[in-house]
Amino acid sequence: AYGEAPITPVPGVWKSELANGLKVLGIENDELPLVQFDLTLKGGLLADDINKVGVANLVGNMMNRGTINKTPAELEAAIEALGASINVGVGQEAFSVSGSTLARNFGATIALLEEMLLEPRWDADEFELAKLSAANGLKGQLANPVAIAGIEFNKVFYGSDHILSRNMLGTAETIAAITVDDLKAYYAAYIVPSVGAMHIAGDISQADAVAALKGLEARWQDKAVS
Repeated sequence: AYGEAPITPVPGVWKSELANGLKVLGIENDELPLVQFDLTLKGGLLADDINKVGVANLVGNMMNRGTINKTPAELEAAIEALGASINVGVGQEAFSVSGSTLARNFGATIALLEEMLLEPRWDADEFELAKLSAANGLKGQLANPVAIAGIEFNKVFYGSDHILSRNMLGTAETIAAITVDDLKAYYAAYIVPSVGAMHIAGDISQADAVAALKGLEARWQDKAVS
């Protein structure tokens, strides 16, 4: 006979909201001295210009490539020195910054996240490398039957006049046409706190987690987003 069904305890979720509109949700768990986090903003490909697809992807790519005060190598070294990871990514309907860190270094890691988010480098050479990476990624997709099937499925599912029917990387033509100013315009319009939520889980209290976000709260100004 089967025994009793195991009961899985569901941890409590605390909730908060910063003055700039960013929602914060968390779970405290001290099993390991680690903290994971994910900052998700509505947008991604969904906010791209249908006539110049690929901008959102390049914004995310560039935000991994250094800050105003740190080269890509210096940023990578600063993150590694904390035993942390931070990665900016873009999806069909969201822009995200996720990572993990030792609990004792959470504040310092969030400070680097803040720098990446609010002080992108927009370096011309790195921009050309990012465009080359996108173009090569597109070539790889177009040589992969599974990737091709996914691209064609989105066209059928959404209809060719919908932004989500497009390949997030764009096309060879749109990638070539994108400029740094296009990235800056997207960044200014859609990297906004009130369309986002910060999720934090690990060995940190609500009070300490929210306190570590004070710099982000003070510096990241809200604006209307359509």
